[in-house]
Parts: sequence; C-alpha cells; structure tokens
Amino acid sequence: MPKLILGTASFGTGYGISNKGSYVESKDIFEIVSAAQTNGIDEFDTAPAYGFAESYLGLSLNQEFSPKVSSKVSKDHCESAELILRSIKNTIRNTKVQKISNLYLHDPEVLNSSKASETIAGLKEALASGLVERIGLSVYTLDSLLRAKDLFPELSVFQVPENICDRRMLNSKELMDLKCDDNVLIVRSIFLQGLLLMPLSEVPTKLNSARKLILELSSLAKANQITSLDVCLAYGQAISWASGIVVGAVNASQVIQIVESRIKLEDSWLTRIDTASLEILDPRRW
Repeated sequence: MPKLILGTASFGTGYGISNKGSYVESKDIFEIVSAAQTNGIDEFDTAPAYGFAESYLGLSLNQEFSPKVSSKVSKDHCESAELILRSIKNTIRNTKVQKISNLYLHDPEVLNSSKASETIAGLKEALASGLVERIGLSVYTLDSLLRAKDLFPELSVFQVPENICDRRMLNSKELMDLKCDDNVLIVRSIFLQGLLLMPLSEVPTKLNSARKLILELSSLAKANQITSLDVCLAYGQAISWASGIVVGAVNASQVIQIVESRIKLEDSWLTRIDTASLEILDPRRW
C-alpha cells in the first residue's frame, strides 16, 4: 500500500481551491505536523515556491521521529548548478533535516532548454555529494515524464497527478516498468486540490462540470456509509505502481481522518464514477 506523504503547499501559499486562498495559521501548522508525525506519517513534501512553508515545517517537525523531507527546484533556480545547490542547502537549513529525500524539478521543460546542461550538472552534484537521496520530476503528463527520463536516466523519482476522476495512468505499463526498475512513483492531486471534496454550493462557476463528479463520489460514499475522502484515498491506495500519495490538510482533524481511512472500493466502482475532462483535471487551466 502506498505510504502517505503530507504536502505543505497550503502552509505558505493558500494552495487548494477549497481553501479559497487562505493561509494555514502557524498554530494550526504545528498541530497538523504533530498529528502527522504521531500518527505514522514520516515524510513531508515542500518547496521554496510554497512561500514560508519550508520554514514553518522546520519549526514544527519533531526531529526525534527522523522525518523525511522532499522538495523541489524551481525553474528560476535552474539557471546554474550553483543556484540549484544553493536552493537545496537553503531547504535543508529551513527544514532542519540532514538531507533531502526526493528532489524534484518543478518544471521538466528545463531539460529541453538552454540551461539543461547546468541543471543536470547541479542535480548530479547534489546526488553525488549526498545532499539528496533521489532526483526526479514533478510532471503533469506521462509523455513528459518519459521524455525526461530518456534525456536524463539518473532521474528516479516522479510525482504524477492521479485521482479517481482521472485514471489516465491507472493501468500504465510504462509506470509499472519504471517501478520494476526501482524508480519511485508518487501520486499527487488525489483530492484535486480539494475540489472533489467540496460542497456543491462552493464549487466555482468556471468548474461547474465538476459538479456531476462530486455528486457521483458522494453517492458512492453514502451507499457504502463512508465519505468522499475515503473513496478518493481508497482509489489511491489501490494503485499498483504508486509508492506514495501526497495529501494535504488544513487542520489536525483532517490529518487523523486521512490516516484512519482504510477502505477498499467495491468491485463495481468504475461504473459509478465518471472521468473528468482536462479542463477540470489540470489546475493550470482553472
């Protein structure tokens, strides 16, 4: 079963459409991180692009639990190998860990740019020096992942979007082959920035086509006396190639609800939940 990884984008950016741009308060961040660590979550996903998230995370982590931190390198920091290494060292200092577990390129297209050689050199140096355990990409499509892997075979960890209303990669032979070759595949967007869990009355007009999906999720959940959150997590936990799932929370009770969700989907769920269009699945289009 994939492990749970706590995402921290909402700590410093108001990330998530259901958060309506609101930042998580520092007191709540401490309680969220504490609830995660005391309930078995030992890995956290952050990035310099998430505002003060790295610093808040570092202040909140109990190092006695030996937490793991994964982070990202933005396109701006890929201008040179020196900037990449500086970004990594800043993350280590901010989060107070010894090294970064998984380091992702935030924009895989830098590997096709004029800065590709600098980017590759910086990532290789970070790996060789022990600043990071694995290097990889955060991507939106399988094609971009495979192209990047061909360009830079040392990449071995990948964040990909997948959720119960997506399913584009569920039965991907390419991803199963990558897993068999010791690559690590992490699912993000399991709740689609919270959209799949939103009350219908709060769904923005521009995303009206998501209402049918939310109703289908709610109907399936009620029929099984569980929640839509349980349904979304059950889908993620059944993905054969996934090693981890990034989840977000805005309070400690949400963390506990996520950790305690251990539901298996009924065999007929595929006939109950439709798939969404790219206009819904890709937040960049919102």
